Amino acid sequence: MVRRRPTIADVANVAGVSVGTVSNYLNGTARIRPATQSKIDRAVRELAYRPSTFARSLSTVSVRRTGEDRSQMPRLVVVGYISVDYMCRIDVLPHRDDRITAHHIEKALGGPAANLAVAAAGIGANGTFGLDVELATALGDDPDSDWALAELALKAVHAFPIRKPFNNRLSRCIVFIEPNGSRTIVNEPFELSDVDLVDHVRLTSETRTRCLHIEGYHYERMRGSIERFRAAGWTISLHSAGLPSGSRTREGFLDVVGRCDLTFAGEALIREAFDIRVSDRDLSAAVQSQLNTLESRGNFVLTLGASGAIAFPNDGGSPIRVQALPVRVVDATGAGDSFAGVFLAYWLNDATIEIAARHAAAAGSLTTTVEGAQGAVSSHEDLLESLAQRPLQRAS
Repeated sequence: MVRRRPTIADVANVAGVSVGTVSNYLNGTARIRPATQSKIDRAVRELAYRPSTFARSLSTVSVRRTGEDRSQMPRLVVVGYISVDYMCRIDVLPHRDDRITAHHIEKALGGPAANLAVAAAGIGANGTFGLDVELATALGDDPDSDWALAELALKAVHAFPIRKPFNNRLSRCIVFIEPNGSRTIVNEPFELSDVDLVDHVRLTSETRTRCLHIEGYHYERMRGSIERFRAAGWTISLHSAGLPSGSRTREGFLDVVGRCDLTFAGEALIREAFDIRVSDRDLSAAVQSQLNTLESRGNFVLTLGASGAIAFPNDGGSPIRVQALPVRVVDATGAGDSFAGVFLAYWLNDATIEIAARHAAAAGSLTTTVEGAQGAVSSHEDLLESLAQRPLQRAS
């Protein structure tokens, strides 16, 4: 008998099915065989399981936002970190032995992979540039993991566990936010690198575009899985945050760009890896010079925070510089995740690199105008309105 509040994992265990199957049934996000439905219904009754109020309304929300059939949309599988974020707004970051009072402490869904997946799915909220988005991550048996599954489904992201966290609960993260939007993040350990993705994602042939997106944290020890996805015809994209030291050298990073179809990286990492010491004005040419040493490579995007981004097409064409929007920054958490997710939404729907980068820079800016990494999820229509008066600019 379950003495604590029953979770979705308890229902799965009693029904003899996976957590993902129970989630799909309760959220109405996939077809489930009648016999399996009956097993889940019996388990729900036996355990007196009560789904989140979020989950009870998901089927209608999912249809309204993404249409009845997402199976023909480009498929994006994001692998990586999810957490419950406790956001603390403070006047100044405390020193050792200080005790301060926050203006407030709020709970929200976070984690780089979850932020990226939500941003990617949000672009197609009204059907334009839609994606079929899945999040492969670590989920526990706790109420927070149930809550995360329901929250993500509301945002048109299907999450499924590929392992349990070390303490069998959703990872927690504390985010200290200062008045200028700067943030300090403290997170619990999170590791997926020993998982073979092929055990969890079917690689069967599909006519639609399929993309696997990996966080840098997991890259080196997941290279075997990545190569099998590539061999099966998948596109590979990577965000360089968390890349191990072996991939942060010149040779190591060029190897990453050569293996991936699309790579995102921030300015600090690029200056470190390529030992670039030139001014911001000459940065584009210096990066292009390094990329030109590769015989073949994927597309590369250099993110510059409040200064926008520079996209380097894999055909050797001129770099494209896009500007961020002039906004008042409330919380910079998740801006880079939002940029990457929105870029993928356009790029996987056959938009040009220029269009993808321009919309992504706008979305990253809008993300910073509210508190929480997922507080401002932009649709295609939102971005069209924001970009109406902002022409594309070529990098010098």
